[in-house]
Amino acid sequence: MSQENVEVVRTLIEQWNAGDRDLERSAEYVDPEIELESPLSSLAGEPYRGYAGIERWMRDLDEPFVEWAINVDEVRHVRETVVATVTINARGRASGAPLEFAASVFDFGSDHRLIRAHIYPDVEEALKAVGLEE
Repeated sequence: MSQENVEVVRTLIEQWNAGDRDLERSAEYVDPEIELESPLSSLAGEPYRGYAGIERWMRDLDEPFVEWAINVDEVRHVRETVVATVTINARGRASGAPLEFAASVFDFGSDHRLIRAHIYPDVEEALKAVGLEE
């Protein structure tokens, strides 16, 4: 795992926080066959797949949340993945209730493009998924 993949994750988070969610501009970082699992995936019963799936995920976020920002604590490579320990601050559109998620695991292809992402509700769960305990 290279530092390059860590930098890709940091770049994608920076773009997200800046409001840049245009997948065409992120194509050099994100594989067209990307797969994303998030707490919202359980509602759909399957991961979001491809650019169309990521666009659907973003629409699914826009519907219930008025705000969604990612604060990075740490981004590091672990074995064949990159683990980002983050706080995702979201606020419900209807309720105004705050919501927090804590970690994501990213897998990359040989071309250093993101092929799989999994957003976990807590750090321990993400670390366990990559074979580590905090």
